[in-house]
Formats: sequence, structure tokens, C-alpha cells
Amino acid sequence: MKLVPKELLELVHKAVPPEAEIIPLPWPYEDEDHNIAVIVPDALSYEEARQLEDHLIDAVMDYDATHSTFTLCIVWRQREMVSAGVR
Repeated sequence: MKLVPKELLELVHKAVPPEAEIIPLPWPYEDEDHNIAVIVPDALSYEEARQLEDHLIDAVMDYDATHSTFTLCIVWRQREMVSAGVR
């Protein structure tokens, strides 16, 4: 697992609501190069969180293609943070 590059984190920051917390994770789920948890307020519905995840795929796709990497961005609502393994 590689450290998440600043350029990639900036792309994610631009794609999420300002109140979201972005946490680069040091461990992979599968074979990804970068794993990023995005924590959003509980006020976002499950469906909105999944839509944001889809938007993040689009946001990092060009970066991954250019750098031959695979980035996983998973959106978690605050109450789900324990499942994310970030707290």
C-alpha cells in the first residue's frame, strides 16, 4: 500500500461536501494502491452516500488511469465509522 498522494487527496476534497472528513487509510481491502475513507454527516441518506461514492469513482478515474493505480474511496456516514475501521 502506497501513501495517498497529495494530488489525489485534493481531487477527493473537491468532489465531496465541505463538511466531509477525508481519511487516507494505510491498509487495503483487496489489491488497491490507495484506500480513502470519506466520512459524511449522518444527515446524508444511505442513497446519497452511495451517489457520492459513484461521483468519487468518476473523480479519481482519470488520476488512476494516468498513474496506473487503483484507488478505493468508500463513503461512510458518521454512525458507520466503526465499520470503516478508522476510529
